[in-house]
Amino acid sequence: MPLAALIVAQDQTDIGDGLRATLPLAGRSLIEYQAGLALAAGAEHILILVERVPAALAQAVDRLRRGPARVEIARSLPDAIDRLHPEERILLVADGVIAAQGAVDRLAGAAPPALLVLPDSPEHDDFERIDATERWAGFALFGKGFLENTAQMLGDWDLGSTLLRRLVQDDAVRIAALDPGAETALPAPMLVTGPAALGAIEAGLLRRADAGEGNWTELYLHRLVATPLIGPLVGRQVDQSLVAWAATGIAWAGALLAAFHLFWGTVLLLPLAAAAASAGRRMARIWGGTAASLAIPTLARHGAAFAALLLLARMLAAEGGWGWWMVAALVPASLLGLAALEPIVAAIRPLPSPRWQASVDALLWIAPLLAVLGGWRWMLAALALYAVAGFLERFVAAWKGARFCDK
Repeated sequence: MPLAALIVAQDQTDIGDGLRATLPLAGRSLIEYQAGLALAAGAEHILILVERVPAALAQAVDRLRRGPARVEIARSLPDAIDRLHPEERILLVADGVIAAQGAVDRLAGAAPPALLVLPDSPEHDDFERIDATERWAGFALFGKGFLENTAQMLGDWDLGSTLLRRLVQDDAVRIAALDPGAETALPAPMLVTGPAALGAIEAGLLRRADAGEGNWTELYLHRLVATPLIGPLVGRQVDQSLVAWAATGIAWAGALLAAFHLFWGTVLLLPLAAAAASAGRRMARIWGGTAASLAIPTLARHGAAFAALLLLARMLAAEGGWGWWMVAALVPASLLGLAALEPIVAAIRPLPSPRWQASVDALLWIAPLLAVLGGWRWMLAALALYAVAGFLERFVAAWKGARFCDK
């Protein structure tokens, strides 16, 4: 059954524009973080229950709508019920509440009705008590019929408290938000009451920016060049798509210089564009499923690099013969073959790619050094050799994997 997230945003008298949902977090807002938890748990429909929509919330909703999920605003509970499909399971996220992704995933995978619970201890006093031993962690799972029945009896009562009371009466499954049996302890849920409470969450989000995989360029070089840009860009609320398109613009400026045979400017601008694109990817990694796709600007940037390669091949062929067209063709052909082999290797026998594996960005970064050491001809030949070596490594890995499966 499909999963929908119902995120409650209630008015508060002591917070900025009156909504916890719009508290700033890593260049975005708390409600985008809540939506990200739901999206990662499998939600395909995000419904925000809020009486009024200040500018900050409208901007957050616009950003969420660039993602894969359907995002709607409901001004009242009856309005929210009308927007929900009868077959949807509803993941309730209370106002200002966050929890560990693992806990939300377990709740989303349970049979409704279910709720996330915490032990009744002094550090959890902000959460509503269920009984003498447990408190509600602010997340629950139920069906549309359950929500409709609750709305009929709501009256002047608080939605969260009424839902909790009905969940307890219906013997909802209680899922521990803190799993003592897990290999890694889950962070405790938090009720965000103000900006000061978001510092630790923001630090954790920013740690997502560092890539845990990839070739040497992304892991080492871009970590030194692009990572320092993340904090200032996020702090100024710059969207990662703008960074990606800026990288594309820099790359095409390099291609334009190549059209005038100013190749030294080209080989300097293209690595700069690669670093800017890495910053955009790292910013998108911070927000995961709520971030807009960067596929189109990435393809456009690679197109600029390919255009510069064609212009260089034309110059070398005019001076040294048509064979340089063949050498240049090896670069995109090998990279395309490499991209085609990756899913094959993963399907046959998953083998990690070596750190030295060729990529567009790796070729762009070593090009200036090769040009200084050997000139344009040796640079192009070395780039082609590097790309072919990467393709052959994956081809051998696929061949060995196929033989291993046959045995």
